[in-house]
Amino acid sequence: MAALVTLVSTLRGGLQTKIVARRTIKDGPDMSSGAKSFEAERRSTRIRAQIPFRLASIDPAVPFSEHCHTLVVNTEGCGVRLTQPLEPGLAVLLDELPGGTSAPARVGNCVPLGTEGKYWLVGIALDQPGNIWCIQPAPANWGIDPKPAATAVPPPKKENEWPYSVFSIKGEAHPGRK
Repeated sequence: MAALVTLVSTLRGGLQTKIVARRTIKDGPDMSSGAKSFEAERRSTRIRAQIPFRLASIDPAVPFSEHCHTLVVNTEGCGVRLTQPLEPGLAVLLDELPGGTSAPARVGNCVPLGTEGKYWLVGIALDQPGNIWCIQPAPANWGIDPKPAATAVPPPKKENEWPYSVFSIKGEAHPGRK
């Protein structure tokens, strides 16, 4: 929706200044009248957790590999503290994760921690969302269905094979006993 905005400023002595501008006002998700918190818009709950792993660049033009640990995690990614900055958009691999897995991801953002430039807070966005962190029990909005309890499966019935050949349909057999 286009709106005509006129700003009138009156200075001392009665002098007026007019600024007229035509602006387009967008009505979108961030311009709604309902108040929403960032937490309400987040797709999965953030958890503070220090999970060790190795972060490495997939791009051969950017040699980078560092053992680090997470500060916060969710199913979409994590926040980590690194000793050097990484460019947003850089393809990376999270390796040596719990459960011995690895996951491809991208650098979402990178901001310096403090004024010394010694550490960087890096946001990592997973290519495929999921509980790669092996958090149990996981928050309800992580979308992980609890696995059903394992059911006992009877062993296959084997006839004429040791030790089954020792038993008869009449009862127990006792070898060596008469």
